[in-house]
Amino acid sequence: MTVELRRVISQPPVTGEEGDPVYVIVEGISITTFFVEDSIAAAAAATLNTIVTQAFVAGTFEKLVLIQASATNYSKYLLKVNGIIVSTKRSGPDYNIDFDFTGAPFELTIGDTVTIEEIHASGTLDAEATIFGYS
Repeated sequence: MTVELRRVISQPPVTGEEGDPVYVIVEGISITTFFVEDSIAAAAAATLNTIVTQAFVAGTFEKLVLIQASATNYSKYLLKVNGIIVSTKRSGPDYNIDFDFTGAPFELTIGDTVTIEEIHASGTLDAEATIFGYS
C-alpha cells in the first residue's frame, strides 16, 4: 500500500510572464518508501496498550505521512513521539482512524521514536496499526 501525495516538479524550470517560474503539479506520484505494521491480541481494558513502535534511523524514514489504526471495538489512540503525546483520536462506529499528515508531513530526527498506543473501556480487543513515511 502506498500513500499518494502531490509533488511539485520544476526541472528544467519553465518560465511564464516576466520570467516567473511555472510549477506543474503531478498527481498520483507515490513517495511512500517506508512502512511498518504490527498488531496486538486480547488487549486488556483500561490499560495503555502499545500497538507499534518504530525508531527513526538514518536511511529509513524522516517524514511521517500517515498512520492507520483499527480495533475490534471503540478505542482511544495516542500518537507519541519520544514518549510525548502528539495527537489523540477516538475511533467511530467503523473502529478505524487515520492520523493524516499528507498535507504537511511530520518531521522526525535521528533517534526519534514513534509509538501508537490504544486504550479502551471494557473487555478485550485486537488492534493493529501501520506507520507510513518517507525520507
